[in-house]
Amino acid sequence: MKTIYFFKYQALENDFLVIDLSTNKLPLSDRTKAGLTQSICDRHRGIGADGVIFSDIRDGRFLMRIFNADGSEAEVSGNGLRILAQHLYQKKYAGSKSFVIHSATGDNQVTIVSSRGKASVSRISLGKPQFALPLIPMNGTTEFFISSLFTVTAGELVGTAVNVGNPHIVFFVDNFDFDWQAFGREVENDQRFPARTNVEFAVIKSRKQAIHQSWERGVGVTRASGTGAASTAAAGIINGYLDHEVTVCEPAGDLQISVESLDEDIFLTGPSEFVGEGSFIYDGNEKDTR
Repeated sequence: MKTIYFFKYQALENDFLVIDLSTNKLPLSDRTKAGLTQSICDRHRGIGADGVIFSDIRDGRFLMRIFNADGSEAEVSGNGLRILAQHLYQKKYAGSKSFVIHSATGDNQVTIVSSRGKASVSRISLGKPQFALPLIPMNGTTEFFISSLFTVTAGELVGTAVNVGNPHIVFFVDNFDFDWQAFGREVENDQRFPARTNVEFAVIKSRKQAIHQSWERGVGVTRASGTGAASTAAAGIINGYLDHEVTVCEPAGDLQISVESLDEDIFLTGPSEFVGEGSFIYDGNEKDTR
């Protein structure tokens, strides 16, 4: 058995547990990280969360890896980046309000806009949106999948596929008065997406505002998704629906997305909040190596 020390945060009710490997000193293999994530994220038998952020500091570099609640690894998370930015700044690991977090997708610039008590607002970079199918990744016979019909057993909708550090397909809809959860569940696991995909549904309210619901890969319905909001903005821009500065309204609050052009980085600004900290007894049954 191992005692795992964690910090819990939420970003518009998308909740993550931060496990600091620089202080836990635990020899966790990737397999153990996946098993631990499944156990600790269980909302009945564990602490409960949408995912786990494993944070480490090596040679002065801030490193992060993110695992979804089902134990699968995510490339990056917009909400997760803001949460880790708050953690590193408020725990005084970061010596300034602007620094870099290294994720599986590369370098993510973060800036603490405000920080007071349990609350923080951060601005993060997510890299350039990619629409070419091999970069999403998505199987298909065309170069892009933009404003194209996507058919599954649950129905059919017009979608746009985009990668903003992780894969997404965005469906612009008139309303949410249909079983979008069933549609999202099926699309996530569709064979056209070899790494599965996040599925976004959005209602355009104006050129500067969209209402968004997210079905996250490896999690399901979440109250907010940072990369989901970014992908919605990118898809809205390339289809001519949205401006380059847009508010994406999540069920639990708003995120601000800014991108000067689709050939440049997307920037996301939004809040995060410290919830609490504690320890979790993990009964792993393998010999770990790091």
